[in-house]
Amino acid sequence: MKRLTLTSLGQIREADIIFGDMTIFVGEQASGKSIVLQLVKLISDAGDITQTLKKHGFDWQKKVENFLSLYFGEGMETVWNKDETKVTIDKADFTPQNALSKRKKNESLFLIPAHRVVTLKDGWPRAFTDYGTSDPYVVKEFSEQLRLLMEAGLGSGKGAIFPQEGRMNKTVRDAIGTSIFGKGEVKLDRSGLRKRIILDVAGTQLPFMVWSTGQREFAPLLLGLYRLMPSGKAQKRNNINWVVIEEPEMGLHPKAISALLLIFLELLRRGYKVIVSTHSPQVLELIWAIQLIAKSKNAASRLRDLLDLKPKAFTYDLTDTIIHKKTFKTYYFSRQDGVVEVKDISKLDPEDPDAAVSDWGGLTLFSTKAADIVTEAVWESNT
Repeated sequence: MKRLTLTSLGQIREADIIFGDMTIFVGEQASGKSIVLQLVKLISDAGDITQTLKKHGFDWQKKVENFLSLYFGEGMETVWNKDETKVTIDKADFTPQNALSKRKKNESLFLIPAHRVVTLKDGWPRAFTDYGTSDPYVVKEFSEQLRLLMEAGLGSGKGAIFPQEGRMNKTVRDAIGTSIFGKGEVKLDRSGLRKRIILDVAGTQLPFMVWSTGQREFAPLLLGLYRLMPSGKAQKRNNINWVVIEEPEMGLHPKAISALLLIFLELLRRGYKVIVSTHSPQVLELIWAIQLIAKSKNAASRLRDLLDLKPKAFTYDLTDTIIHKKTFKTYYFSRQDGVVEVKDISKLDPEDPDAAVSDWGGLTLFSTKAADIVTEAVWESNT
């Protein structure tokens, strides 16, 4: 999957997306980013999706519009106009009918949705069938994968769920622990009649709903990362080649977002291709810095300095891989008068005459405007 082109998909008039090893989507709310990400999942895993829906008792009665409603969510069946919508992936046309005709194959793309916090109910992942027909497929499937992960042994109650030896490199674990969970440990509580995830802070057990917003948002993301980063020597999960993460920064402090940046790069080092939708300028600051640093001498060393990484075998491998082997692309979903255009802003050049590029899809627009007005005010006050 190298290039996706589409016209008239929902509110998106046109898009031409060439994927990098890491691809970033930015844009306002309701600008179609989630629709495109779900479309990419459908293109990659159509056979697995249709078989999974059937296995759990969902029936679209051989009607394409019913299938679209089951997949994208209630009311979303109109995103695909049979007379106007055209989708091409690597020069091959794709339609919902293609999806329904695909035979089952192993999942190749793992999508962590923006609505991930709803997947944990009273501190335990919800089953696929706990959701209704109106809920998007990607939420149900992500939730089910977390439930299976917990049932397969992660929820055995032996030791902490986080931090856990053998799960992630210690550098990544420490970054998450320091910035998100502090001195707390994520554990399994089996004292009641139902297992649940709790946060143990100095012997005080905190149920899921009293955690901070950022901790609650990050917990299902953490479990998803555990699925992608197997314990032991395996670098990545068999068959999974793509990882999509929607709005990973929700509820997190900038220091915690820095830990996220390290996680993205670790997924790249392990061999995944990564797509992230975000409203955080911090994510684009990393990509912008990497692109400039890569042109300098001692680029890998400068990247370690940027990420506050101590020199060791893991960090040398990580930064060398990112600098010398990975590519980055950024797309801006620009909504005007109810219509969305998707623009390649991968240069991220602050001096570019195109405001979409220089303002990083609007993520730096306010700070730029504030700086200009403050500069003008200071100049006037000194004259």
